[in-house]
Amino acid sequence: MEQLFIRLSSAEREPLHWLIWSPAQSELIASGTLNDLSELSQLTDHARSREVICYAPGTDVLLTQVELPSSAIRMLPQVVPNALEDELAQDIAELHFAWPPAKKGGAVLGLHVAVVARDAMQTWLSALEHADISCDEIYPDIFMVPAPPTKPEEEGADPAPEQGLHPTSLTLGDTVIVRTGQYTGFTTDTALAPVVTEGMQLQAVEQMDIEVPLSVVATTYNARKSTPPMINLRQQDFRVQHKKRKGVKASTYKPAAIAAGVLLAVAYSSQIIEYVQLGSQSAQLEQAIEQTYRDAFPNEKRIVNVRSQLNRHLESLGMQGTKSSPLELLAHLEGAFQANRDIRLELIRYDDKTLRMQVTATSFASLENFRKVANQGGQVIVEQGPVNNQSGAVSGALTVKKDV
Repeated sequence: MEQLFIRLSSAEREPLHWLIWSPAQSELIASGTLNDLSELSQLTDHARSREVICYAPGTDVLLTQVELPSSAIRMLPQVVPNALEDELAQDIAELHFAWPPAKKGGAVLGLHVAVVARDAMQTWLSALEHADISCDEIYPDIFMVPAPPTKPEEEGADPAPEQGLHPTSLTLGDTVIVRTGQYTGFTTDTALAPVVTEGMQLQAVEQMDIEVPLSVVATTYNARKSTPPMINLRQQDFRVQHKKRKGVKASTYKPAAIAAGVLLAVAYSSQIIEYVQLGSQSAQLEQAIEQTYRDAFPNEKRIVNVRSQLNRHLESLGMQGTKSSPLELLAHLEGAFQANRDIRLELIRYDDKTLRMQVTATSFASLENFRKVANQGGQVIVEQGPVNNQSGAVSGALTVKKDV
């Protein structure tokens, strides 16, 4: 999937930089600049069908470190703000604290922490929401550039003050981003850069052997699996609440059509469940299915083959109803239900072409026999999950997939 990188801005009329990158081709597709956050909606179309990664201005984020007893690892949201309170000029209730995944090791836990005003986080998230852009990742902007090497690349290399070797930097308009270590760095104006970087042997991205300097943002991000984890600001109170496909809006389907397709599949599943549980005759099942179809499609007067007509509706929604729909999978379980009438469905879910069922039975043997009978048909593969015995009833999980 292509990626859209956005460096957010906070001040009015502060430029916002963006680029689109293709990981498959390892090439920059497009890049540009917006005047400020108010123009973020210009990237709405670019965000569709792309993974969106954002960066917060370093001028709004404080990067620091705290040492805590390892026993505090389960209470970090409560402990970290209080541990840093004396170092911060602002009330900790007005601040948001974020850190990389913490691992317990030794008596002391050294934790790198990013601190940002809650108001700033809310401003960025509101701007993204207003622009209809879904973004699960917001990092401090120092992570836009690679961390400096920790060992001299050549004998006799002089370490830069405090952090060691050749801090890396990237200039974006009037802003200079400097990364001095894995979790350290700062952002400054180009006018102040000579003063604050005095004595540092900066390794500017613009001077590296890179055709388009801005592409270093994408290559740094995509190399993250081989480097210490970055600090995603979207955690704690600002974690992603409702997971969506990154950068994607389901505008290719009409919501009403999707709802109709889902309701239709559920309705069909319900009719089959009722049939196998009550032991009704085939004719009654056909009548129930036909009535369900008429209820779902009241304008369709002529019904010849319910399943074929249903599949046409599902295919019009981009769904393959004949290959691995919940209806198809349930139909293949009919014989197993009839052979084991004590099996009762408690819960049923369908996702990723897999039917997941929670069932109860009178014995373990009955549950195992259900699985064997279902697999004998050669149409589906039924696997048994955790099973437990409570109050004389056996409860177990079953997964059903199409046998390909």
